[in-house]
Amino acid sequence: MSLVSKFTVKKAEITVAVILALSSLALMIKSMENRITWNTEENMGAGFLPFYLSLGMLICCVLVIINFFLKRTPQSKDESPFIDPEAFKFVSVTLISLIVLVFAIGYLGIYFSLIFFLAFYLRYFSEKSVLFITLFSLITPVLTFLFFEWLLKIPLPQGISEPLFYPVYDFMY
Repeated sequence: MSLVSKFTVKKAEITVAVILALSSLALMIKSMENRITWNTEENMGAGFLPFYLSLGMLICCVLVIINFFLKRTPQSKDESPFIDPEAFKFVSVTLISLIVLVFAIGYLGIYFSLIFFLAFYLRYFSEKSVLFITLFSLITPVLTFLFFEWLLKIPLPQGISEPLFYPVYDFMY
């Protein structure tokens, strides 16, 4: 029996509830570094919304954990596999390719990283033609560049590819 088939719906429910509860606590502690009060003289502090949203999430997580141990939900009794091996393969490839994309953005920049990510992802998961994949993988970063850099004037990370954009910047500005 593989590790994937041993991870049941029951285990997934409690695992996610505990992780989210711990995350809520961490966010609440971080929010308390700022003022979490609200008064008429100073209005709300910078930590007010994050703290109370995290508190709400923590309360929900505690309720899920209580219901889990009292076996009140169908998920707390479900011993079926959380994810089937075929779906796990797709989730794994997606997760790994997104991690590679994030690290590649720091080195290559977002535009070239996006080209490689889209080409790989579409080739792996779709049955589109090579021509479609190539055009989509090239046009999407160009449109992203035009939207963020030219229209909104928000520069995105370009990594080692930045010198390639100097002529474009000369034209734009």
